[in-house]
Amino acid sequence: MLQSDQVALAGKTAVLFTKDGGQHNNLHDMQCMWYELASDESYFRHGDFGRALEKFIAVEKHYADITEDQFDFHSYCLRKMAPRAYVGKLKFKDWLHSHAYFHKVAAGAIRS
Repeated sequence: MLQSDQVALAGKTAVLFTKDGGQHNNLHDMQCMWYELASDESYFRHGDFGRALEKFIAVEKHYADITEDQFDFHSYCLRKMAPRAYVGKLKFKDWLHSHAYFHKVAAGAIRS
């Protein structure tokens, strides 16, 4: 539905699969990036650049939240003496901004 630019219908369909069923904000709160990116692209194709940019920035905020959450995990790993988890976190940090969704968000925000 999103590929055929039916954003309203796609939103109604997608919220059927959320826990509360009927609240569009749940998709944002659950960080459902694939849906948000597809709807952003649809808004962009429609020429609604303001809304597309707003949604691209919202997806970028997910990445900022993930990065911020890692600070809490840093102190947790040091406190619990979990070096394997800490090394995994460091590798994830290196990989986070090279993810395909992040590149799509950045390119979409620049185009908008």
